[in-house]
Amino acid sequence: MSVPRVLLVPTHHTGLANAVAAAAAEIVTAQGQEVRYHHVGPLGPMSAWDRWEGAVFMDPALSGEEALVGLYDVAIRHADLSLLSSSAGMLDSQDGVSWIPADLARLLDCPVVVVMDCRGWGTGIKALTTGIKTQMARLNLAGAILSGVADRDHCDLLRKVLADEGIPVAGCLFEREGLGWDSSPPGAWGLPLAPVFLETVSRQVDIGGLVSLAGQRGFLSAPNWLSDRGADGPVVAVAGGTGFTPWSRDSIEVLRSAGAQVRRLDLVEDAALPAGTSGLVLAGTLWPETIPDIAMNTSLLGDIERQVSGGLPTIALGGGMLLLLQKVQDTLGRTSELAGVVQAQGEILWDLEDPAYIEVTSERDNLLLAKSEKKTGWVLTEVELTGAGEEWDSPLKLRGSGAARERREGAGSDSLLCSPGLLHLAAGRDMAPRFVRRCEEYATGRD
Repeated sequence: MSVPRVLLVPTHHTGLANAVAAAAAEIVTAQGQEVRYHHVGPLGPMSAWDRWEGAVFMDPALSGEEALVGLYDVAIRHADLSLLSSSAGMLDSQDGVSWIPADLARLLDCPVVVVMDCRGWGTGIKALTTGIKTQMARLNLAGAILSGVADRDHCDLLRKVLADEGIPVAGCLFEREGLGWDSSPPGAWGLPLAPVFLETVSRQVDIGGLVSLAGQRGFLSAPNWLSDRGADGPVVAVAGGTGFTPWSRDSIEVLRSAGAQVRRLDLVEDAALPAGTSGLVLAGTLWPETIPDIAMNTSLLGDIERQVSGGLPTIALGGGMLLLLQKVQDTLGRTSELAGVVQAQGEILWDLEDPAYIEVTSERDNLLLAKSEKKTGWVLTEVELTGAGEEWDSPLKLRGSGAARERREGAGSDSLLCSPGLLHLAAGRDMAPRFVRRCEEYATGRD
């Protein structure tokens, strides 16, 4: 993999690197280049977006290094530039996992542009840059973007200090011009990106210089464990579109590699599941503001209820679980009737700003896991469930980082896996093939 790539990563936690990377992706795309953008690590619901519909992220805790590099290779094929960004600091660890953003830069042999908070710093910032260079000695520290710059004189002083340290400056973000350390990264709610936002980034960041730094990438020999084998396989519908962001676009590649024909399902626009559907994946982020619009699509919800209740193999994770409930109350207090596959009600309490890692243990064989298998996943949204009946019998136990006990949450049957936790379909080599085999059996039985 020789596609130019660069990781924008802050010295400590902020959404600023994501904001700059998102803007850079739009600017370079407008210049006629093919760009791919990945977030590094846990991605909150409000930031789960990209131009290609679906969250695109890289997290070694979910799928392992081999799968991660293989999926990255597929995602960036035919691209001119790969942009990656992190909200966690380069050396910051997170509860429940051992990897840090620096590990990913090393894995991808990726140049790094560090985003620095320069508010109040003068020549003393040399101590900070010296420490960064020491800690990143095994990485390609290609440059820096400076935030919190007071004025031109401050910018010139900081540039000189970093030049003395041999670190090129790719941008100076001035403190009073709308883009600072506490800026929120643009999410699905912020599309299309505001022209004033794009103009600010294009003026304060050397986009051409950033692309040049990306050209310092190394070469990775990608593992060839992914292949598109889904030409004649079972049809699997994957939910997306307005109101629902697929948790990971990688799911499409993993399902195709397992032999499925993937069809997109728009929860607002489509009146029914695609013809010949033999499997359904509802895994992602449900936008609270559009739940009423999805609820109005009674034709699709009725078709989902009939087919899932009739044995259609279905994975409903995260916001997808909510779609199968009888009623859901959103954060604005509105109650909507949804598919009603599971006779329970849910109340969305809040979306987590930073997703929480969970350990998932399978209590019995199900659509994705064999009994006793353990995987790492995410939780994005806090939901309170009431009125669950006997069918609310989850095969999964979830344990949050630092939690004393596991808890059983979700619903499950021979053909349904429904949970508030999100599992990556590449977390195990047999997960996607296991599901696709079940879809094939369903299709054969129906024929």
